[in-house]
Amino acid sequence: MELMYLTFQEDALLYVGVTRKIRSQVHAFQQLGYHVTYSLWKGCEYRFVTENGTQIKKLTGGSGMMHQLADAAKEYLSQHSFDVLYMRLDRISFDVLEICRITRRNGTRRIIIELPNYPYIADYISSVDHVHPLTKRVSAKAHVLAFAAEDRLSALGLKGLVDAVALIGNPSDHFFGVKAINISNGIDVNAMKPVPLKSSPDEIVLIGVAGTLWWQAYDRILEGMYRYKKAEPHRKPHIRFIMVGGDPKEMPDFRAQIRKYGLQEDVECPGFKTGKELENLYARADLGVSTLGCYRRGLQACSSLKAREYCAQGLPFIYTCEDSLEKGNSAFALQVPNDPSPVDMNMVVKFVLNCRQHPEITAQERQFAMDHFDWKMIMEKVLRFAGVADDSNHKEDPHQ
Repeated sequence: MELMYLTFQEDALLYVGVTRKIRSQVHAFQQLGYHVTYSLWKGCEYRFVTENGTQIKKLTGGSGMMHQLADAAKEYLSQHSFDVLYMRLDRISFDVLEICRITRRNGTRRIIIELPNYPYIADYISSVDHVHPLTKRVSAKAHVLAFAAEDRLSALGLKGLVDAVALIGNPSDHFFGVKAINISNGIDVNAMKPVPLKSSPDEIVLIGVAGTLWWQAYDRILEGMYRYKKAEPHRKPHIRFIMVGGDPKEMPDFRAQIRKYGLQEDVECPGFKTGKELENLYARADLGVSTLGCYRRGLQACSSLKAREYCAQGLPFIYTCEDSLEKGNSAFALQVPNDPSPVDMNMVVKFVLNCRQHPEITAQERQFAMDHFDWKMIMEKVLRFAGVADDSNHKEDPHQ
């Protein structure tokens, strides 16, 4: 069977975690027996990737990029037939409805939408609150409000077109009249190398690899470090923080906060790292920092990609509202409040030192990841929920 995984995701270094997730889901669909085509865009090219090659649709760039991508998707889907359409979307639009109609007319039997940050509308509206200067922010807010209105209106047309919605975030059993299934993000555990526990009595190293956008709330770590250091400047263990990534819109504020708190020697900002360079940074770390700003997006449940990567590597981590963990009950994960309060570094130190005394935590954490975050298991669950044919009808060798 043929499956189209349609995304309007930019294939850029800033979004490497998201594109890695998309490709992992593609691999899971292939393991389930599907011939998969998936889409990403880069520069002025919208790429439709298959097992046999890539077809490129040229874009003009500039304003109206989303409409350009939608038009290119409509053209491609009108020329190619798929049994299943799986769409990963940030929001709904009238273009999305038209895409669904085109694929239905072209023989698609099942349509599934994934919404990775649910509920997303308040977050979407507030996403321009940090835009400067004010005149630009006002203009951006007007555009966002118009898109938000389109989202609410167009979503009313999903019922009857879409078979199921997969929600990552706050739980719900429906989305605008369409049945919904609540899922978490997954990970390819076997692709992640385990991070060994450390033993240095003088230093504890935190690492944040979730990016530096405002909802990661790394400022809570910085303020916690400042308070820890201020209370007793020469205390041991010393706390360091490796802040990987560097969104150009957000990093100036983080660097200013680092200077304000006098943490220049305690915080490293190596920029975006992948491959061996990232592995080397992980090898120094005692603790991963997951998303700490769920409250800023109106979320009480979260399915952080980075929390799963930390878990797959056996690296203990801190989090606010991870949906897959029992509240406050994990040997390898420390829960902190889902609010603006600084992270209590005394609590962090106590947690890390306890983890160091139990080296078996690494294996336990990786096993937890295998049991809960396997993409093949998650995607099969979604397909069954949407009413896709039983395994006996679609588990064929995709390479025959």
